[in-house]
Amino acid sequence: MERRSKVANKDSRSGGKYSGNHTTLIPAAAAICDIAHECEAVTRISPGFIKAGLPPVNGRRRVKIVDKKGECILLLVRDNTSHQEVHVYVNDEQAAKLAIARGVREADLHLSFGKF
Repeated sequence: MERRSKVANKDSRSGGKYSGNHTTLIPAAAAICDIAHECEAVTRISPGFIKAGLPPVNGRRRVKIVDKKGECILLLVRDNTSHQEVHVYVNDEQAAKLAIARGVREADLHLSFGKF
């Protein structure tokens, strides 16, 4: 029983730069948030709701980085059958975007950029 709890919580993050009520992350978002958490330009990470049960994308996981006009960076993360939005608050937008984009590429996820 204890082992099951650990597995269920492996993609949960809290403390440090993480804020908000939702601490569970889909696997693709967990990888990207770990990268953002290490970036000095990132001040806060706020995971959003998880939308599950979507049609499969056959492993084509992707991340869209959206600039919310100086407010924060919005990450739209799509895993195989789920989607999650993550708000990343920064003090240096360009440095944070660059670090996150590099991490997305290294994680072998499809990357795109958009405007809000």
